[in-house]
Amino acid sequence: MAALSLFVFLLAMTLGGFALWQGRRRGRPLVALGYLHAVTALGALTLLGVRVFTGPENLLLNSAFFVFLLAAAGGLFTLLVRPRDEPVILPLILLHATAAVVAVLLLAAGVAAGG
Repeated sequence: MAALSLFVFLLAMTLGGFALWQGRRRGRPLVALGYLHAVTALGALTLLGVRVFTGPENLLLNSAFFVFLLAAAGGLFTLLVRPRDEPVILPLILLHATAAVVAVLLLAAGVAAGG
C-alpha cells in the first residue's frame, strides 16, 4: 500500500507542477487542475494513512505521513489566503512543494526499506 501511495503522490506532484507552470504562463491559476492535484494528493495521503495506522511500524513511513500532513495544511492555507482569480503566492507554493518533496523522499526510503 505504501508503494501505491508513493505512485499516487508522484502523480499529484506532476499535476501540481503542471498546474503551477500553466498558471504562471497564462497569468491566472488553473483552478480545476489545482483541485485535481489536491484530490489526488488527499487520496494518496489516505492510502498512506491506512498503511501507517494498520501496518507494522515503520519510522520512515510515519515521518512521511506527518510531513505530508504539514504539506497538506500548507496547500490548504495557500488556497485560503489567495484571492479568487489572483495568481498564487509563489513563496507559499514553494514552501508547500518543499515539504511535499521531503515527504516523498521519506516515503520512497520507507518503501525501499520494506514498508
